[in-house]
Amino acid sequence: MVYPRKNFFSDVFFDAENMNAFAVLSLIYFLFTIISSSILYCSFRKKLDASVVYFLLSELSMVITCATIFLTNMQLIDVNATSIGIPNFGALAAELCILFSLLSIIKQVDRRWFILAISMLGLITIVLESMRSPTEYRMVILVNVITLTCLFVINYLLCRRKLLPLLETNGFMRLFGWFELGLVGFGFLRLLGSFIGTPVMPRETPTLLAIIVFAIYLVVGTFRYLCFVGFRMTWVDPNNPSENFLNKPLVKAIEEKQQFLQGFIASNRMIGVSALASSLAHQLSQPLTTIAFRAATTRRESIESGNNSHLIASLNDISTQSEKLADLVHNLRKLFGAKSDQFKVINLQNITNEILEIIKPTLDLKKITLLVKYQKDPVVFGDSVQLQQVLINIFNNASEALSEAEVKDRSISLTLSEREHSAVFTIADNGPGIKPAILSSMFELYNTTKEHGLGVGLWLSKIIVEKHQGQIRAFNHPNGGAIFEIDLPLHHAGTKTQ
Repeated sequence: MVYPRKNFFSDVFFDAENMNAFAVLSLIYFLFTIISSSILYCSFRKKLDASVVYFLLSELSMVITCATIFLTNMQLIDVNATSIGIPNFGALAAELCILFSLLSIIKQVDRRWFILAISMLGLITIVLESMRSPTEYRMVILVNVITLTCLFVINYLLCRRKLLPLLETNGFMRLFGWFELGLVGFGFLRLLGSFIGTPVMPRETPTLLAIIVFAIYLVVGTFRYLCFVGFRMTWVDPNNPSENFLNKPLVKAIEEKQQFLQGFIASNRMIGVSALASSLAHQLSQPLTTIAFRAATTRRESIESGNNSHLIASLNDISTQSEKLADLVHNLRKLFGAKSDQFKVINLQNITNEILEIIKPTLDLKKITLLVKYQKDPVVFGDSVQLQQVLINIFNNASEALSEAEVKDRSISLTLSEREHSAVFTIADNGPGIKPAILSSMFELYNTTKEHGLGVGLWLSKIIVEKHQGQIRAFNHPNGGAIFEIDLPLHHAGTKTQ
């Protein structure tokens, strides 16, 4: 169908009869999109992160889509494969950009995946429009609607399963999830329209169903954009703060919180290691005594005898004990000296072995057996000292619980395994377990059952694990004893979790 062309200013804006419902809806959406994207851009100015960039690309796609639909329904451009294909591609591209915007909040996304995905949508649109004919257009519309609805569903599931647990306190994100569900409903309404009558299309003479469906799309889409704009203008990514004129106080508060936590982490590290002080002194005294004894023996034998075998054995022993002492001092220096986050790729077995060298003498003094089982050899992205600090806190709690309990054959087991995409520490003891009254609140600040405890260790352990995008939980074993589980996301080459 070919419409006669009209003069834009004289025959469009001054002739209300040409303004059908689709033209009105597309014009409203066009103006809203321009305004909302301008507000977001001006708020961030030159500090645009990947999530904001993808969102602005989504709004740009919708601007082009709305403009094309408006011009088509105002009979200013012909209805052909190009004028139909542009808004179809624009709607799909807008939703794809929303998908990558949401993904960028969770993790760093390689832009090559976006280029590949947008290219595939373009190819699908070109192929479908080349198949379109005046009599065979239902299948083309159906494929477009199915593709768009699938993107709505993916975005909703991503929001519900990933973002809402991560940003559960953000009201804008909760509303965004509901409006995303509304767009899923819009997609299914269009699918339903394709089967019960004339397909719902944003052009030609509008049917009542088409007007209702696209009015729903306009309202839901508008509020979804508003929610995202509100979310990005008020939310601050703790790992990569982006300041704008609305969230300056929040950025400052987060910076102060980070400084406070760094101080808390350092002081807790001192407290945790001081609890091992007696056993550390014992552990240091052993190699020092051995070194002194072997040195004196070697000196005496070298003077009195020419038997080099004894001399060599003594020197070997001195070397071994010196290496042990050097390793221990190195590990202690790491624990005491780290003052800021140092995230890098780390092997969990290696950092666990380092910390067990420090913990084991305390367990030996308290006659607690340590059982270690490495089922996997996982690699994560994180701060090794902070993760070791978490292990110290949990082992200290377990050893104190066992010391106060009347339990024979005291033991603590540590298992390192993998579950789906996570590395899992499981630390279990055979003590009395955790009191049910405090089980649900044991990771809260200042919550402690110790007479001289501060209630900081487990709370800080939870903070550290969450900084690593992981989870920590505690529960009682049915046969007695407490179990702590720490899940940390596995590191994959080319990805970054912080």
